[in-house]
Amino acid sequence: MALYLTNNRLAHASRATGGLVRNLARTALLCSALVATGAVVPLPFASVHADAQELRSGPRDPNAQLLLKADELIYNNDAEIVTARGNVQLDYDGYNVVADEVSYDQKTKRVRASGRVEILEPDGNRIFADEVDITDDFGDGFVNSLRVETPDNTRFAAESAERFAGQKTVFNHGVYTACEPCRDNPEKPPLWQIKAERVILNGVAKTVSYENATFELFGRPIAYLPYFSHADPSVKRKSGFLFPTIGHEDELGVYYRQAYFWNVDDTRDLTVTTTAYHLQGFLTQAEWRQQFNNGYYTLQVAGIRQWAPQEFDTAPDTTTTDRGLIATTGRFDLNPRWQVGWNLMTQSDSTFANTYGIDGYSAINLTNEVYLRGLNDRSYFDVSAYQFLVQGTNFQEQSQQALVHPVVDYNYVTNHAPSGGEVHLDVNVASLHRDDLSSVGTRTYGIDGRANRASVDLGWKSTWHSASGLSLTPSLSVRGDAIYASGETAAGSPMVDQGTHTRFMPTAALEARYPILATTEYSSHVFEPIAQILLRPDLAYTGIAPNEDAQSLVFDATNLFSHDKFSGYDRIESGVRANVGLRYSGLLNNGIAMAGTFGQSFHLSGDNPYQQADLVNAGVESGLETDRSDYVAAFSISNTTGLSFETKGRFDETNFDIHRGEAQLNYSTTEWSVSGRYAYIAAQPTYGTLNDRQEITAGGSVKLAEHWTAFGSATFDIQNDTFVSTTAGLSYADECYIMSLAFSENNSRYDTTEPDRTLRFKMSFRTLGDVEQSVNFDDVPGLQTTTE
Repeated sequence: MALYLTNNRLAHASRATGGLVRNLARTALLCSALVATGAVVPLPFASVHADAQELRSGPRDPNAQLLLKADELIYNNDAEIVTARGNVQLDYDGYNVVADEVSYDQKTKRVRASGRVEILEPDGNRIFADEVDITDDFGDGFVNSLRVETPDNTRFAAESAERFAGQKTVFNHGVYTACEPCRDNPEKPPLWQIKAERVILNGVAKTVSYENATFELFGRPIAYLPYFSHADPSVKRKSGFLFPTIGHEDELGVYYRQAYFWNVDDTRDLTVTTTAYHLQGFLTQAEWRQQFNNGYYTLQVAGIRQWAPQEFDTAPDTTTTDRGLIATTGRFDLNPRWQVGWNLMTQSDSTFANTYGIDGYSAINLTNEVYLRGLNDRSYFDVSAYQFLVQGTNFQEQSQQALVHPVVDYNYVTNHAPSGGEVHLDVNVASLHRDDLSSVGTRTYGIDGRANRASVDLGWKSTWHSASGLSLTPSLSVRGDAIYASGETAAGSPMVDQGTHTRFMPTAALEARYPILATTEYSSHVFEPIAQILLRPDLAYTGIAPNEDAQSLVFDATNLFSHDKFSGYDRIESGVRANVGLRYSGLLNNGIAMAGTFGQSFHLSGDNPYQQADLVNAGVESGLETDRSDYVAAFSISNTTGLSFETKGRFDETNFDIHRGEAQLNYSTTEWSVSGRYAYIAAQPTYGTLNDRQEITAGGSVKLAEHWTAFGSATFDIQNDTFVSTTAGLSYADECYIMSLAFSENNSRYDTTEPDRTLRFKMSFRTLGDVEQSVNFDDVPGLQTTTE
């Protein structure tokens, strides 16, 4: 006996066949079990509500309802088979199924879907198949002519797929790619794909294995792999061997690097790496990482016993056999306001990490740091200790680096001053020492010994506005410093004032601004004259003190209106000074925006602090050392089409000769981009620069065709008539593949040594990984090749 129900009677039938329809709903899950490779996907459809209030079971949500639509619903009581036929649509617990026919055999407990089967899973995977046959517990089954699309545009196809014991799925003659099909010719092979005789998904081990696989590029096989395996793409962390690296370096030899990743649990992992160098032996590295709810830490060790130190040119590479390092990083949030962290490394000698390219520690200059930081509303606190490391063959360079123990910064701002306005408090404490003098010529960058300083700056300011638009900002501040120095600036010559000294600096300032708005039919402009007057006495302490944090001074439009133009706490302004200038901003209706600043600073009375030379001559030849400073100016213009231009400079106060200037132009469209930059710095003999410096940099890119781009850049030192660096290359990029080929050359500015030339090739296959190779041409016939 069979019961036939047409579409318009479906609502009444679902209640009578509730148990059977529950099983039909499970067909929406069967392909999810079959193709859970992480590269699979199901299909969408529009569902129509059917009366399913009796349904209270399902694999995901026990309260989920089934929505079913079909031209016919056939219930064969004798054969115990229920069939939905004709434009079947199922919607159950986030799964959508479309098929020509879906049936359930109660005797064999098997679900069959056939005819243009499409399934959309809750995670966005789309599955296409001609036929699906699976048990109702999804433990065993078969899919014919399978195709899968994932939300991240990866695709998988197979002639058929079988599932065994609910744990393993085998895809026969499978194909995988992350490339989209050609819109004009869908039958055309994708740019790259992997074909395999069998693809095996192990649901217990969470691995995907390939048997007799070939990798195809542009439709042609370029690599054959009898067997390889990787973690299920849905698994973010899984133990196993990582992709190896093969390469060559002159002093180290040909090398093979292999890493093993051990996923201890969700919060801990360990990576152990062994690199075999045919000249120097075996380098072993291990990195432990652990994550907590409020932070993380890492611990890294590395070591090698060199076989042939004589292959190197300089010490300590040539004199050390057993070499290694220990390093650790960490950061923890003590609470929402406080954070503690560190980045520390110690090694057997000064060049080990650089020589062997230890990841994260191979740079020439490194900094060991431990810190505690707090941030709350408008207050900030930081206490940090630093050790500056130099990886090189000159041991003297390391001994000239300061050990900072520590630097303390505290800043507090409040708007609840009794007289209105705001009050700020700045505290800075610095303590450091150095083993050897750091100096070049007549400039002493750091003394041989100890330097300590404590500074406190308390100030108030408020802004008053008049009805006419004039803004006045009076401010008062007082600063005190205590300085201790115990060291030398030359062998046996303590030129720095020894012992403890104090200095005291009160400041009274007034700033006036009067913005003027000018508008036309096509534009608006704001002109804002600004004038400042700062009243200070001369410094009570005028001796020679160490200068560790205020060695750089560039006077330009950005710090024209700064109350103190020194870059740190070790130097301080004194005397009476005025800053005068004009700021401008404009906007045209066509989208062009403009901004500019022009002005000058005047030393009115007292000793000019920028004329007083310290150990590094900070301030000398800065443009501020005269009573009337150099002029400074800046101007920028941009529009909405990608064009921008900015320039700034410092000009002599008497003849307007340029002492420092920069100009930069950028323009970009969807098809091409170009940029250019020019920089000029006049000679500053007292400051350590004997000759003028001029440099021009240009770069750009152009889209040659869809996905293809050519690019290049060059930097030319005009003064030394040398191309400092040049780069040219070609790249290809689409949704699944990136390729680039680039040649670069770097030259020394000051000597005739052979340039460093490098040819680099890189391919990136989305979801698979990167292949990179570089060739360094180091004075013919030398060749260095590295592969990553």
